[in-house]
Amino acid sequence: MSNSNPELKVGGIVLCGGASARMNYPKALLPLGNEVMLQRVVRIVSSCAHPVAVIASPEQELPPLASDVQTAFDREPLSGPLAAIGQGLELLQGNCDAVLVSGCDTPLIQEVVLRRLLTILDTHQLAMVREGDRLHPLAAVYRISLIEPIQHMLSQGKRRLMDLVEQVDSVFLETGELQTLDPGLRSLRNINTRAQYLELLSELDLRDATSLPFADELSD
Repeated sequence: MSNSNPELKVGGIVLCGGASARMNYPKALLPLGNEVMLQRVVRIVSSCAHPVAVIASPEQELPPLASDVQTAFDREPLSGPLAAIGQGLELLQGNCDAVLVSGCDTPLIQEVVLRRLLTILDTHQLAMVREGDRLHPLAAVYRISLIEPIQHMLSQGKRRLMDLVEQVDSVFLETGELQTLDPGLRSLRNINTRAQYLELLSELDLRDATSLPFADELSD
């Protein structure tokens, strides 16, 4: 594995503990060809990071993952990404210096985008995609050193990632630059609804109704 800073040991965290309420089906288990969505995102993140950890909800069903992928379950289910990211950083502490973070519902995340985030991290604590006033905390790199400030925030009942961004040394990958690497910003596209999932299948030419959930929605 290589990255722009070969001295930086990079791990990965994939969060998949959301409720999937709009999908009404576990997003992590949505079929995408010969793999499911969580497997696809883990595979892409693993191209830039090792080890990789998956943070899931308690009792959540997970698909088979590579033997070196670590799994853990949210200590505070459905309480937002900050606590889950902090838990993932703790899990990987001692094995890496910084961690790429992604959600399981961005299956079009591009390796080139992940590597660019690693490049701009440089000496900063946090590198994150920014789209105008909107931040993308699950398209970001967090240094392991952020464990302590995250724990401090959580102990004070603070769960807004914006608060973390404002209090630590943060740098941003603006979507204007991101467009040159990933036209259409496909890496930021969340798959939250059945319509978005079916559109994704069509885009990837994977519409095999015999192996899909809610296949009745595929009729033309």
